[in-house]
Amino acid sequence: MLPIYEAQKIILDNTKQTTKIEIIPIETGENRVLAIDIKATFDMPRFDNSAMDGYGIKIADVGKKVKLITKTLAGDKNHSIKESECVKIMTGAKVDKSIEAVVPVEFVEVEGDMISIPNDVKNKANIRPQGEEFKKEEVLLKKGEVLNANKIALIASLGITHIKVYQKPKVLIIPTGNEIKNHYENINEVEHFNSSSIYFKLETLADVSILDVVGDDIDTIKENIDESYDLIITTGGVSKGDADFTTEAFRQSGYDIKFSWIAIKPGKPFGFAVGKNIACLLTGNPLAAVFNYNIFVKPLIRKLAGCRDYYIDYITLFTTNSLKRKAGRDEVIPVSLTSDGIELSSKRGSGMISVTSKSDGVIVLDKSTWEIKENNKVKFIDFNRWSEEFKEFVC
Repeated sequence: MLPIYEAQKIILDNTKQTTKIEIIPIETGENRVLAIDIKATFDMPRFDNSAMDGYGIKIADVGKKVKLITKTLAGDKNHSIKESECVKIMTGAKVDKSIEAVVPVEFVEVEGDMISIPNDVKNKANIRPQGEEFKKEEVLLKKGEVLNANKIALIASLGITHIKVYQKPKVLIIPTGNEIKNHYENINEVEHFNSSSIYFKLETLADVSILDVVGDDIDTIKENIDESYDLIITTGGVSKGDADFTTEAFRQSGYDIKFSWIAIKPGKPFGFAVGKNIACLLTGNPLAAVFNYNIFVKPLIRKLAGCRDYYIDYITLFTTNSLKRKAGRDEVIPVSLTSDGIELSSKRGSGMISVTSKSDGVIVLDKSTWEIKENNKVKFIDFNRWSEEFKEFVC
């Protein structure tokens, strides 16, 4: 059986990043992948401005009384001063070059139009210099970044209305199995509802279509293989049972089956096929399918979509409980976050589904590890953190 890292490498080596670009308004940019760098269109701040409501002064007047000559609000024209003069200035207002510091209003004494300045004011105090945040032409967002609300707000602050993004890859889900029904259908005592396809459908970086459930029939599966999609994901029919025809259907359709078994638990039956497009052949067991999707398919989709970071990342945390298991294969363990670290789940059967709703992520244990003790350091993966470089995430 193929080790996890080798399977991941084969998948990513056979995945080509998209080059198709479209222009969209920034209002529709969430979860889209930038196709160009976003550069600053001006310095920020655009001019020296006051960080406080206060008084603009000369450093030579520290500890003295000065005369208030005018007031400057944000958006007003800036005013210059000479020694023994000051100007009242509001937060964000432009600071004239003649002003050497801003003293907050709460630190001065006011007597009519005379202002007493404290003794401990430093040069440039409470003045935000032009370009302090970023300079014009500085790269603020890089090609391949996934946009979110924070990044879109930054783009809006630059006066940019439309952006170039990569077109979303097209993904086709083919659920198989005579015993599988959609969640809106009726089932009998030996049938099951299809849950994995809905999970895959919620992928935000791709346009995902789901076929009606395909029965356990090799010809029917072949008829539904559509090479116009960038990626096909199947569920079911990849083991060695009498009704497992999915892998053979792709082989007969001209696909090169790169592998069909991997050394992981749960999710050992998992195939990857390369033809005019690529295909991931997942088990029908829901927990195993979800784990394999996150570990293998999601990085593939991120690369297809043009993301610069498509390798799994992790953070180091400590366990709050212990767990024993049977060694032999790398194993995915669902975990929950607590205030003290992560709690290891004892429920992780390949056919379970409620486990995913109660976990915050996973750890992947090395095949030789048979016990995790309380307060062990582990690599927590939540599939929200991604790296531009490969990292060993198996504990």
